[in-house]
Amino acid sequence: MASNIKLEVVTPTGAVLDTAAEWVSAPGIEGEFGVLPEHRPALVMLGGGAVRYGGPRGEGTVYIRGGMAEVGPDRVLVLADEAVLPGDDDRKAAEGLLHGVDEALASQQFIDDETFTRLSVDRAFAEIQLGRR
Repeated sequence: MASNIKLEVVTPTGAVLDTAAEWVSAPGIEGEFGVLPEHRPALVMLGGGAVRYGGPRGEGTVYIRGGMAEVGPDRVLVLADEAVLPGDDDRKAAEGLLHGVDEALASQQFIDDETFTRLSVDRAFAEIQLGRR
């Protein structure tokens, strides 16, 4: 039985994280999910929030905004639309994103399921960076 999982977080602009982990927790679109070594293969649609992990070098976090995760027995590959490490996040950008979500929801315009899901992912991404989650 493997004792570590290779965790990779990648965005369209490049790699954000590549580390060994003993466990991984990530925000799926349907809720949080956890991964331990020897996990069954899966493809998971991601929401917004924090990917948390623990391993030989301690625990860590990466904030993500949507994407997909490919899970295997010894690997978690997170293909995020956007990802930032704590400390690298931009508070003004997060506040602007949250304001945009609030405006869209308050507009009283029809919001379809796809738009609502995107707004929910954006809200979670902004709130985690602002310490509201």
